[in-house]
Amino acid sequence: MNRRLKFAIISWGIAISVLLPQVSQARIEKEIKRTGVLKVGIREDSPLFGFSNEKIGYCADFANSLAENLSQKFNRPIRVDLVKSTTQNRWSLVQDGKVHVECGPNTITAQREKDYEIKFSQPFFVTATQVFVKVGATEEMLKNGTIGIIEGTTNAQEIQSVYPTEQINDTFQRRSQGISAVQLREIDGFASDGILLMGTASALEINPQKYTLVTPLINDRPLCATYGMILPGGKKNSSWHDTINSWIAQSGQGEKIWETWFRDFLPYMEVVLNACQGNQPSNLSNPQQPSSPLQTL
Repeated sequence: MNRRLKFAIISWGIAISVLLPQVSQARIEKEIKRTGVLKVGIREDSPLFGFSNEKIGYCADFANSLAENLSQKFNRPIRVDLVKSTTQNRWSLVQDGKVHVECGPNTITAQREKDYEIKFSQPFFVTATQVFVKVGATEEMLKNGTIGIIEGTTNAQEIQSVYPTEQINDTFQRRSQGISAVQLREIDGFASDGILLMGTASALEINPQKYTLVTPLINDRPLCATYGMILPGGKKNSSWHDTINSWIAQSGQGEKIWETWFRDFLPYMEVVLNACQGNQPSNLSNPQQPSSPLQTL
């Protein structure tokens, strides 16, 4: 991974996250060593991160690699138990101890750490809220149209700050449903994280000549997000936080897994970071400018 980009992603994520003091305890590690099982929550609806019943993606590879590392550390076999997580249950899976870590496109915010009593890992990806639309859609059309969202996501909160409530349809549970609704002209656009819209559209074999992404701006900047894994909160779990963060760090096997899934999206992340830092031209959201990775599938 590009070292400058790695530092920028981590710095951006730390700026919007809460850092807890480090205390040397290992409650979760003791449980994993005793049971021989690493429990990892993983999505089935997030291409690149977690996708399909076969659990294909970065998170599955991350889990298997982490288990191998723990096997060596504990000098005993550690197997992975992949537990299906969703946008709705990801917090409770961690809170209730049903998983040791939930890996997925989880936007890091300090408020979420407080509300759900969890801890985010260091960031490992950056993206922005974007709207999937038919090619040729204009800002004026969207201002008077219907925008679909998934309730309970940061995208929902952000889109509600851009579009009036009466224009928002929050009945969708999956991105594929929202994209299909745009294709059927049931709604004018569907908002989610750009990287997830691109991955879902690719999996659905959507024609990139007919659909594109529009980027809402506030104060000439996109609605940016960094992803972190969900971990149990509290000082008693800080040793586990260190374990996960060290494996996410871009070195050794962790770097190889990251590069396998995200190498092709380095240009996208660089554009996002530039825009988030105010270095991107203000016409970023113009759908007639398809040269930007933020606006193409």
